[in-house]
Amino acid sequence: MLSPQPRRRTLLRALPAALGAAAALPVLGACTYASVRLDEETNAIPEIDLSGIGEQADLAALVPAAIRERGELVNGAALNYAPGEFVGSNGEAVGYDIDVLAAIGAVLGLATRTESAVFAQIIPSIGATYDVGISSFTIDPQRLEQVSMVSYFSAGMAYAVRSGNPYGIDPGDLCGTSVAHQVGTYMDDVVVERDEICRADGGRGIVDQPYVGNADAATAVVGGKADVLIGDSPVIAYAVDRSRGTLEQIGDIEDAALNGIVVAKDQPELAEAIRGAVQHLIDTGTLREIFAAWGNENGMIDIAEVDPVQ
Repeated sequence: MLSPQPRRRTLLRALPAALGAAAALPVLGACTYASVRLDEETNAIPEIDLSGIGEQADLAALVPAAIRERGELVNGAALNYAPGEFVGSNGEAVGYDIDVLAAIGAVLGLATRTESAVFAQIIPSIGATYDVGISSFTIDPQRLEQVSMVSYFSAGMAYAVRSGNPYGIDPGDLCGTSVAHQVGTYMDDVVVERDEICRADGGRGIVDQPYVGNADAATAVVGGKADVLIGDSPVIAYAVDRSRGTLEQIGDIEDAALNGIVVAKDQPELAEAIRGAVQHLIDTGTLREIFAAWGNENGMIDIAEVDPVQ
């Protein structure tokens, strides 16, 4: 069954708190110990030691003078997309993208700083407010008309179920199943379109179970309140990794596309410096270490490119 092509990272819009609460199905009180543990584990922050990364002088020399003199690479990110970028318990920016940024900074001999931003406003602010945008951006032709993008990761849509797949869920046929997902995301549209296909073919429809957060959606699947969890592949991989064996991913990653680090078009040397830094991190194994710590090693790529053709 064909699924629609993702055009951007999963969060489509910010919902008012009251609307989000009304739209989400509650996690019922009779949840299992495993589901409670899953919620706690999903919020865990891995510790990654980047102290061994050395500055690469040839790449550092490509960084524009204004940034070198400042000594800091400033990133704009929408901090509402775990595990890519979100707000930690101490109010700091955390996530695999934040760790990737820090590693790139180390290669280029720069400190790094992430400023919280509205997702739609990041690209228009690149080159002015922000030097770069590392915020789970999918590389697509429309964005490449505005900015340059350096590939560093691959993501798509994925599925998870209770370990052992007790309900025999087939990702290609979700008719008659209850599907948990985070509300206000691209998955809202996926569920509606899949449900319409099921009913058009005379089959049973899909029971839509949206939750305010992905941790709640994952907990519903572990607790048997929903049959399957759907979401962007980094989100699903993170939930499975933190579930301690209570969730498993099924099927292939669908509609995989490259994610890119956003750089202003009029700064090709900065783009090349970042590309070289990402490639250095790939070659040394550091990038794999970062993604593995966040349960997303399967998103690794072998070659970093500026403005890759997909």
